[in-house]
Amino acid sequence: MTQKGDPSGRRGGNEPLVVLRELLRNPRDIGALCPSSAALADEMARPFESFFWRDGYLVELGAGTGPVTEALLRMGVPPSRLIAVEKSAPLAYCLKNRFAGVHVLCCPAEELGSRLDGRGPVRAVVSSLPFRSLPAAVSVGIMREAERILAPGGLFVQFTYALLGEMPFVPRTFRKVRSKIILRNMPPAKVEVFRKPKAPIQTAG
Repeated sequence: MTQKGDPSGRRGGNEPLVVLRELLRNPRDIGALCPSSAALADEMARPFESFFWRDGYLVELGAGTGPVTEALLRMGVPPSRLIAVEKSAPLAYCLKNRFAGVHVLCCPAEELGSRLDGRGPVRAVVSSLPFRSLPAAVSVGIMREAERILAPGGLFVQFTYALLGEMPFVPRTFRKVRSKIILRNMPPAKVEVFRKPKAPIQTAG
């Protein structure tokens, strides 16, 4: 198991250039030029600081060059239990070089379910995807896939630069359990944590 304080990876000196190139090619998919700050990444990883990983996986959507991946490992998520999903092939290559033992999938997030290869239950989904800048149909498809793969009682973590209002596209059955604004990020961001119900919601009639 990775110990806290050990990111189990190395930084590549050309990562900023890779991010810039991908931003110019696919601005909607990248969403922001600056990677998530350490403060934002740590807040997204905080729900897993004392998480007991007896089984199951954590899926990270939109891993980029890995600031949140690094924070998750630092918080104690075992590399073997972490699946980093990145649509951009150059960024996925950076992740594979940087984080030994982490499963890296290079695919669109809406195709995730077909790429999990029968792995065990998904206990959490952590997302850095820019849902507000993606086409609505794509955002809805990704959220439906996240809801489908997430085990009952699992956590869904998402950040947004929209500090006011509700997070868009989150399934109505998910219950918000935490919300925090991170001012030490450029620009400031809000991290919200949701929990999928442990049993299906019963409807009247």
